[in-house]
Amino acid sequence: MELTGKVVIVPVDWAGAAGLATRMSAAGATVVLVGPDGDAAGQLAATLEAGGAGRPALFVTDGSPEGLDALAAFVSELFRPA
Repeated sequence: MELTGKVVIVPVDWAGAAGLATRMSAAGATVVLVGPDGDAAGQLAATLEAGGAGRPALFVTDGSPEGLDALAAFVSELFRPA
């Protein structure tokens, strides 16, 4: 599976988040870790980076409609084609 140039959003509070983020990063995707707990997201990001999975982007949101709109804007702005 080749995911270079793709963005994958991984919910931090999901039990399989670390495994999914590692696999998606290994396939070339840019990973965005998302969840309501910035500390948990930061810890997972540090674990992934230390394990060689690259540095994921982080976005903290409560999952509200406004938060999801902000996430969409963040991803759109951060990963806009050159």
